[in-house]
Formats: sequence, structure tokens, C-alpha cells
Amino acid sequence: MDLSGKITKIETQKQRKRRVSVYLDDEFAFGLDSSVFVQFDLKKGDILTKARMKDILQKEEKKRVKEKAFRYLAARALSEKELQTKLLQKGYAEELIETVLSELREEKFIDDVKFAFSFARSRVAKKPMGARLLRQELWRKGLKPEIIDKALTEVYSAKRQEEIARELVESRKDRYKDLDENKQKKRLNDFLLQRGFDWEIVKEVIAEK
Repeated sequence: MDLSGKITKIETQKQRKRRVSVYLDDEFAFGLDSSVFVQFDLKKGDILTKARMKDILQKEEKKRVKEKAFRYLAARALSEKELQTKLLQKGYAEELIETVLSELREEKFIDDVKFAFSFARSRVAKKPMGARLLRQELWRKGLKPEIIDKALTEVYSAKRQEEIARELVESRKDRYKDLDENKQKKRLNDFLLQRGFDWEIVKEVIAEK
């Protein structure tokens, strides 16, 4: 938007009380969030140059991106990469998104370390699994390898993978009680591998059966 001119009218929007309409040279020019309006201390009679207009509208767009980010985060916890992807899909400028993400990090609204720990604990509690599968899920969230490693150490320190695998075997064995022993072991073996347990752990747990 390439605007400039004299502010001839400012009014609060009827349907959206937190926004104001600004008129330049007696014609509607743009709407602003009230916080952006106050930030620039706009008044009737002000002359807006193209450079000042660009600054105002960039601040307005950043405000819009940040509000959208808050709505996403209010719906569910997201990693920084997930939030970035959602905002890019809405068509916002990449540079503006990076600015907003940086602010959200500083303000502690996004924290990939806390997110990784919380997600990992929740997933293992709701769907017991091995470290290999959980690592894949965390990687798909766009988390850095070092953060993933810390999350895995955290979630499996209180409950070792072997214990989780044994509990899964106990919960599933009745399904295969009518099968001969070899078939039972094969089914349980395959199940544990699908749940992301390493072969060494699967072999140890199945051997105990």
C-alpha cells in the first residue's frame, strides 16, 4: 500500500471497538489496532509521508501476525517450527514471522525445550513407546537434535524403556493366548518393534516371557 497525505478524520470502528479507521484527504485510508494507533500518536491534521506510512503499516501487520500466533498457541502447544509453518501457510512475510517468533521466545511464549519435555512425557503416558519412535515424533515437530536428546533422557530417566516394554507385553499377551508360544513371541516381538523399541530391548523382554 503506497499512501501519503493529511489525516482528516479518525474514528473508532463500530463493529470492532479496538480498531480505528484513519482517513487521508477525506478518504478512508486504513484501519489500525488501537495499540498501534497509540504507539504512533496519530492526530487529525498530521501529514503522513510514504516512509512513515510504511512504518505504521508494518507495525500493524506485525501486530496481526502476533495475534494470529497467540490464537494458534491458545488452541494447543506448538514447537517453534510448527508455529512458523502455520504462519507461513497464512501468507505472512517470512521476515515478519521471524521478528514475531523472536519476540515470543524472549517473552517465553514459545520454548522448544519445555515443549519437548512436555510432549515427550505426555506421549509416553498416553501411548507407551520406545525411544526410537518418540525421537521420530519429536523430529517431525522440527526440534533440534540436542533438544530431542535432552527430552528422551528426561522422559526415560524415571521409567526405563525395558519397564515400559514389559508393561506393554503384559497388556497384550491375553490377545495371543490361543497361539502357540513361538507365534505369541513373534506377535509381541513385532508389536514392540513397531512401538519404537530397539532390537536389544525387545530381545531381552521377549526372552523373559
